[in-house]
Amino acid sequence: MEQTSIPGVDREVFERVWRRVMPEERGDCPFTLAEQEEPAAGALPALAVPAAPQVVTLGQADEGADISCLGPASAAYGTALQGYIDDELADWRRYQALARRTPGGGGRMLAAVAADERRHAKKLSTAYFLISGVRYWPDVRAAQPAAPLHAALRERFWEEQRGAASYQAAAEEASDPCLKELFSELAVEEEAHVWTIRSVLEQL
Repeated sequence: MEQTSIPGVDREVFERVWRRVMPEERGDCPFTLAEQEEPAAGALPALAVPAAPQVVTLGQADEGADISCLGPASAAYGTALQGYIDDELADWRRYQALARRTPGGGGRMLAAVAADERRHAKKLSTAYFLISGVRYWPDVRAAQPAAPLHAALRERFWEEQRGAASYQAAAEEASDPCLKELFSELAVEEEAHVWTIRSVLEQL
């Protein structure tokens, strides 16, 4: 009796394996394989086409696009954040200089404002890093020779009001909820500095 396959083994799989190990027919072979169809003249044998590999590139344009809080989608705020960081660091140095020139409790109050301004810069720099992946912390030049103390404090009184208004406007326009919260917080603290400077002037 002619045997064409091994019981329990798929015939097609069996024939494919058998042809690999026994490419030529042998008279003593107990198995008979079906005739293979000859390819048409000039036809190329069919090749298995491997599936195209998935390539994942770091830094793709849409990476992190679903992050609404301090993600790459907030990159449009980068220039504004740099400007705010520059201003806060400059104010930090100005208040340090003013604190050294102001006697008594007024000097301590201005030193506390200086510390606030540096803390503001750190918060803004952290926000910038989370959005861009780049740490922005520029070198701060030494404060320029100041005007007379009273005049310098009067100028700071005005500038703190302008700073508070700028942060409040930025908070109202920001679509990033975390930037909105940060700008609102800084607006409140800049407004508090206005009254601190007024108090310092009242003590002089």
